[in-house]
Amino acid sequence: MSRDFARKSEQAQAGFFAAVHAAALEAERAAGRTVVPLEVAGSRIDLVFAGTRLLVDIMPALRHLVTESGTPAEATFHLWDGHTTGVRMPPPPCSPEEFTDRGDLWGFDSPRYRAAFHWIEWSVNVMDLESGEAVYWVKFADHLPYWSKASPLRTLFHWALERSGGQLLHAAAVGDENGAVLITGKGGVGKSTTALTGLVHGLRYAADDYLAVRLDPVPTVYSLFSTAKLNAHDIEKFPQLAPYVTNLQSFHGEKAVMRLFPAFEPQIMRAMPLRAVLTPRIEASPETRFEPADPMTLRRAAAFTTLSQLPYAGQRTQDFIEAMIDRLPRYEIVLGHDPARVAAAIRGFLARDEASLQAGRATQAGGEAAGREGPGSPGPSPRSAGSTAEAPLVTVIVPVYNGARFLPQAIDSILAQGYPCLEIIVVDDGSTDDLERVVAGLPVDVRLFRQDNAGPAAARNRGIRDASGEFIAFLDVDDLWPADNLRVLVEAFRRDPGLQVVNGHAQMLVLDPATGRFEPRGNPRESFPCYIGAALYRREAFLDVGLFDVTMRLAEDTDWYQRLHESGLRHERLPLVTLMVRRHGGNMTASKSKDELNRSALAAFKKALDRARRAPAGSVPQPAADAQPRPAARAGAG
Repeated sequence: MSRDFARKSEQAQAGFFAAVHAAALEAERAAGRTVVPLEVAGSRIDLVFAGTRLLVDIMPALRHLVTESGTPAEATFHLWDGHTTGVRMPPPPCSPEEFTDRGDLWGFDSPRYRAAFHWIEWSVNVMDLESGEAVYWVKFADHLPYWSKASPLRTLFHWALERSGGQLLHAAAVGDENGAVLITGKGGVGKSTTALTGLVHGLRYAADDYLAVRLDPVPTVYSLFSTAKLNAHDIEKFPQLAPYVTNLQSFHGEKAVMRLFPAFEPQIMRAMPLRAVLTPRIEASPETRFEPADPMTLRRAAAFTTLSQLPYAGQRTQDFIEAMIDRLPRYEIVLGHDPARVAAAIRGFLARDEASLQAGRATQAGGEAAGREGPGSPGPSPRSAGSTAEAPLVTVIVPVYNGARFLPQAIDSILAQGYPCLEIIVVDDGSTDDLERVVAGLPVDVRLFRQDNAGPAAARNRGIRDASGEFIAFLDVDDLWPADNLRVLVEAFRRDPGLQVVNGHAQMLVLDPATGRFEPRGNPRESFPCYIGAALYRREAFLDVGLFDVTMRLAEDTDWYQRLHESGLRHERLPLVTLMVRRHGGNMTASKSKDELNRSALAAFKKALDRARRAPAGSVPQPAADAQPRPAARAGAG
C-alpha cells in the first residue's frame, strides 16, 4: 500500500547507523585491523580494513593516493566483508521495495546520516556526516563487479567530499603544466577515449570516468582512481595500454579495466587547476578543434550520470555543477580521427592565455542571454539572474505503456520548456512496442527503468523513489505541457516556500479525424481536478502523503489528492492551463466502460471514508470535493 513507504524517523536512521558501525568494529576485532591513510582531494581519509580480503580488490585503484601525512583524518571508512569475517550485516529498518536503483533508501532523509544499498555488488554504505565515520560492507568480496574494483567506494567518497565542499563527478580530465580540461558528455561521445588518447601521447592524467572537483580557492580537479575502462573492442586502438588490462579472461560484455599505476605514475596527477570544461563531438576529419559550447547542453551532460549513479545526489550536486559551469570557459572539442593531433590540440588549447579562454566564455554567455530574449522567447529564464536557487532541480517522470510513438513529442515538450535543471526519468511499464529503440534516439539522456506491467501508479512510484530533484513533475507520454509551464510552477513555489503542491487546469485536446490535428474541447476550469501531470510537487510531499496506491489501476490520482487534503499540506491551484491532455482513442481510460470508471471513483471515495472512520475522535478528516464520486469522463491516468 502507498502508506508503507513513509519517512523514517531520525531515531530509526541513527539506530541503523549505530548498529552497522558496531558490526564493523566487531569485524575488525574478529579479523584484525589494517589502516591505510589516503590523501583524497586534499583531505586525509583513513581506510580501516577488517581482515585482508577487501584489500585485494579495493586498494589497486587507490594506491596512488596513499599518504604518509601525519594530519588527522577528516573521515574514516570501515570496510568489511561478511563471508571471511563471519560478521553479519544488521537488517535495515525498511523493506526491499524501498531500495532504489541508484542505492538510496526511500524515506531515509536525515540531514546527518546517509545509507545506501547497491543491489549488484550487494553492498551497504552508511555514513555519519557529523563525525565522518563511515562503513562499507559487502557480503561476498568474490562477487564484486568489475566497476566496483575499478572505482571502489564511490558512494562514500561522494558523501565525504560533500562534507568539505567538494564534489565527485562522472567525467574525465587531462592536462599539462598549464592546467587541465574537464571532459563531460553523454555516454559514448568519447570522454574515455579522449582522456586515454591524451595519456598515451604524454598528457597528464586525472581520470577517464570518475574524479573529484573543488571550486575554491580556484577550480581544481583531483584524481580518485588510477584505473581506466574501455569497451573491449577499443583495446586494439591503445596497444600501449593492453599490458595493463586486469580482466582479459572475463570480458563477457564487461569493459576492459586497466591499472595505470605504477606504469604511468609520472603522468597521474593528484591535482590540477581546471582551465575549461569540454564536451566531445566526433567529426570525420583529421584535425581537432574547439568551438564555444551551449551552456545548457554542458550543464545537462555534466549532471546526468552523476545524478543517476550517486545516492543522495540532488539539489546540492546540481548547484555545484551549475557553479562550476558558470565559472569556467565552456567549449566543444570537435574530435578528429588522428589521435596524435587530439593530444596536440589539447596542448595548444591549454597554452592559450586566460584572457583568450575567458573571451570565449563571455561570447557564450552573451549568446545565451540573447537567445533567451529574442523574438518568440517565452521570457526570462529562471537562471537569468545567475542564481541557482531560482532554478531548483526538477525530475520529470514519464510513465509509458506501449506509447513509444508518442515519446519523442513528450520529450520535446519537456525540453521546449527551456528549463535549465532537469532530470528526465522514463518508466517502461511492461511495453511490447519498440520503446528501447525510441529512447536510444532521443536528443537527450534519460534514465530508463523497466518493470513488468503493473499500472500507472506503480510506474510513477518507481520514478519517484529514484528521483534526484527537489521537485517532481509527471507527464503522461501522450500529453503535452504549454510553453513556460515549469517556470510558472516553480515561480509559485518561490513566492510561497510553504507550498507542497501547485497545480493548474487541464485543457482537453481531441483528435479531429478530418484534419489529423488535436483541437481544444471544453472549459479547462471544468476539467478533472486531479490530473497528476497538471502539477508540480515537492519530493517531500510523497514522504508525508505516501506514494500512489498500486492496487488502483484507475482513480489512483483521486485517491492521492484526497490524502493530500487530509494531510493538511499546503496546496495551491493556479488559474492557468498547465497540462494539455490529448484524446486519441488509445488512452487507457478509452477502453474502460462508464461502470468501470465510476466504480473506481467510488473506490477512492470509500477509501477516504474508511480513513475517516479510523481517525481519532475530534480529528476526522472530511473527504475533499475532489474526492466525491463524479461522472465517468475521467477517473484515472490517461
